[in-house]
Amino acid sequence: MSNISESEEILKYFLVPDNTKIEANIITVEGDVVVGNHSNIEYSLIGDTVIMGEGVAVSGDIAASSDIRIDMWSKLGNRVEVGGNAYLGEFVTIDGKLLVQGDLDVGKEVKIRGGFEAKGWIVVRNPIPVIIFLFLYIKEMMRLGKGEEIEKAVEELFDDSEDIQSFEGKEPAEKVLIIPAGSKLSHDTIEVDGETVIGNNCLLTGNIRAQAVTTGEKLTLKGSIYSEGKIFIGENNTVYGNLYSKGDVQIGRNSRVFGGIKSNSVLLLENARVDGTIKAPSGVSFLRDAAEMPVLAEVNALGKLIMSETHELPENETKDETKIEPQGETVKPLNLIEIGLPLDLNAKARNIFVPGRKRRTARTRALERTTRFTGSRTYRKEQKSGE
Repeated sequence: MSNISESEEILKYFLVPDNTKIEANIITVEGDVVVGNHSNIEYSLIGDTVIMGEGVAVSGDIAASSDIRIDMWSKLGNRVEVGGNAYLGEFVTIDGKLLVQGDLDVGKEVKIRGGFEAKGWIVVRNPIPVIIFLFLYIKEMMRLGKGEEIEKAVEELFDDSEDIQSFEGKEPAEKVLIIPAGSKLSHDTIEVDGETVIGNNCLLTGNIRAQAVTTGEKLTLKGSIYSEGKIFIGENNTVYGNLYSKGDVQIGRNSRVFGGIKSNSVLLLENARVDGTIKAPSGVSFLRDAAEMPVLAEVNALGKLIMSETHELPENETKDETKIEPQGETVKPLNLIEIGLPLDLNAKARNIFVPGRKRRTARTRALERTTRFTGSRTYRKEQKSGE
């Protein structure tokens, strides 16, 4: 039961695996494609295994290198190519041609208007009599008290070991494109009811509307993002559009947004750029890594900046030891940065601050002026008396 609940939770997210491309007319996935019920996709699909729910509409072509499974009442508007087996439910309609390299298993009232080619077995069956037969069979076996035979028969009937082996080693978040139920993927908008999680090295075209959006690294999005919750943009991403969120927005390192941001709050990491206007009632924050903070500068008495650095002394040296420099050479410290302005020697007379000199109070300056004035008067009196 836990596995079933986890699968249902995953199907509520719009998961885009790594290296996925959603361009003008086509969606290319390096893995499987799972489409929820009653979704509308105006793209062509290229993937490994393609699985569609009930009432799905796809207007473009479909190319599955492995199997394809389509549930009832779905409509495919163009050509379908299958590298493995094809399973079509009841009342499925294909406007184009169907090419199957393996077996073709179809239900009743399936319409293939462009014709079909299948190199394997073709099976046309009606699942309703099978269900009724199973119900009557199980009811009769239970009346006879043969529960073990019922369990054995059901296991043999629903044994799907080949399909289980084909999906081994695949992680849904990395190799499967999951489109939740009720989604609409058009050339202008990607609209989903749940949250959106986008992997690394992806290229997406169109505006994204979701409950929340989280992206990986090196994403190129040609469109805006509209979110009811948070928006998290990873590192080295490029967004050619605006970001609108009722929650918080975070822009990763070295990412750039060619547009504006309107949200509750905005957090910009190292080297993140936003070309447009930012509107955030709760404020805009800038976060910089502590390891990349600049070293504090100190001013010495000669008017030069010395970058303060901490050096660990070797075990056999102490702080009182002095190093003897070679004669005939002038050694300049590597961490010394000179200021271009010359040192003003008359700064003392004009009471300008000089590094290394204590500041004088107003009382001290007044006493110095009085001393200078009294001394000059005494000097003049001595000259007059001498004459």
